[in-house]
Amino acid sequence: MRASRYGAGMSLVVSAVTLNSADPARTASFWAAALGGTATDGGNGYLHVRGADVLLIVQPAQGRRAPEGSDVHLDLRADRPADEVRRLIDLGASHLADRSDSHGSWTVLLDPDGREFCVA
Repeated sequence: MRASRYGAGMSLVVSAVTLNSADPARTASFWAAALGGTATDGGNGYLHVRGADVLLIVQPAQGRRAPEGSDVHLDLRADRPADEVRRLIDLGASHLADRSDSHGSWTVLLDPDGREFCVA
């Protein structure tokens, strides 16, 4: 593995895998049953599948950009999100938006193939 100019202190981890769904309640119920967990309302349109700590189900907002076949995106958590966003952009990601809600704030990026992912 190559050394990074950002140092060894990188702390980027997968926070959640988010499944886009036209019917989030049905999808969350399915995955909760499949994984032996429970579906709970996470607020702001997100359903959490407990027992699968990193699985979220959400209905994409009207008009939200999503490349064809982009039904899954990564939510990443970082100790220093702004530093990680800069690093990811240096690696080839593109900035799409900065967002926030009652649970916090995050940056939406596009990977080189145009898939959305978020850093919080």
